Amino acid sequence: MKPLVDMTKRILALIGGLLLHATAVAQDDIPLLRPEERKAVDAQTEEFNRSLMPALTDSAKSTVRVWAGSQRLAYGTVIGDGRRFLTKWSEVSRSAANLRVEAPGGEVRTVRISGVYEDEDLAVLETNGPALTPVKWSHELPHLGGFLTASQPDGRPAAFGVVSVLERNLRDTDQAFLGVIGAMEFAGPGVKIHEVAPESGAAAAGLKPGNIILKVGARPISGLLELKNALVGISPGSKVSLLVQTDGAEKSFEILLGNRPQLPNFPGDRLRQMERMGGPISQVRDSFTRVIQSDMRPRPDQIGGPVVDLKGRVVGITVARADRTRSFVMPSAAVEALLKKDAKDPALAKVRRTDDAPVLSARGKLPRGHPQPGNEPRNRRHLTEMERLLEHMRGEMEELERTR
Repeated sequence: MKPLVDMTKRILALIGGLLLHATAVAQDDIPLLRPEERKAVDAQTEEFNRSLMPALTDSAKSTVRVWAGSQRLAYGTVIGDGRRFLTKWSEVSRSAANLRVEAPGGEVRTVRISGVYEDEDLAVLETNGPALTPVKWSHELPHLGGFLTASQPDGRPAAFGVVSVLERNLRDTDQAFLGVIGAMEFAGPGVKIHEVAPESGAAAAGLKPGNIILKVGARPISGLLELKNALVGISPGSKVSLLVQTDGAEKSFEILLGNRPQLPNFPGDRLRQMERMGGPISQVRDSFTRVIQSDMRPRPDQIGGPVVDLKGRVVGITVARADRTRSFVMPSAAVEALLKKDAKDPALAKVRRTDDAPVLSARGKLPRGHPQPGNEPRNRRHLTEMERLLEHMRGEMEELERTR
């Protein structure tokens, strides 16, 4: 126990001086360093990485690299009987017939994809031969601000960071849907309704454009973001009480919340640029059902391996690098629950894309059969993008606060 305590103290002592300068994978982010400064940073980074290695001793034995030819595609986590590996589906799908894994110690084996979990963008690989060391999951949930590090097969850290958001569901259609769009120009207090979605709970209760939402339950509403936050954690099928100003009087409404509809997503150039600030990102990086958010910065080809806390407990696996300040980790309990479900035949599985805007035709129109922008009101069409932009802005502000 004492070596572990000493190691933890040593790591915490190094964190303060290194978080602004050292990163396990992206030292080029530090501009215009003089040679002596670069040497000092490199030495501190190496010392920091060595300090993390005792926590990665066990998880490294359960970490593999996934290759296709000379290209590394992803990392994988050894599961089950030691001959199966969980990895990122979107990264390995394009090379399914030519996959190999590199085990700890450098041993290379041919693998095949035996199953796919499309919704979570994960695939199961299988191999023959002697069993490797399967991962030992821990159900100890990391706390907000808790330190995490992702392992490599050689026992070094692939990335490190802290928990910035506790476990949550990122899938839009699993979120509660009130059924109103607020007027952007309204200064408050409250949220003035610009539009009520047909067949929504708001429409069924009788809310109309021009009404002003003042409270959700006992919580006063100051604007659109506050209205969204008031619904966080409330499941579809639940009822909420709204205090609404209508026709000059205040009236209470009982609203049955539905599921948020699947809206067409038209990401703009600004959003794509913001997501790519700080390096490459995963092709599939959202709509996961159970993830912890961290500011770790693994490369896309390092996604799929175990993540541990400072005590070396495997608390999950990396599932996506989303942008400069966000990476997502699927908790161990969620991984185990997923593996109890039937995986999809890889021949039938598809890769869901969250990366690109729809491809336009030669005339600048969306392809036939794709939702057309003119079919949705303008605010509804851009709602998802606005929410993602706001989340990016909040993440940037939080990052600035941490590094002040």
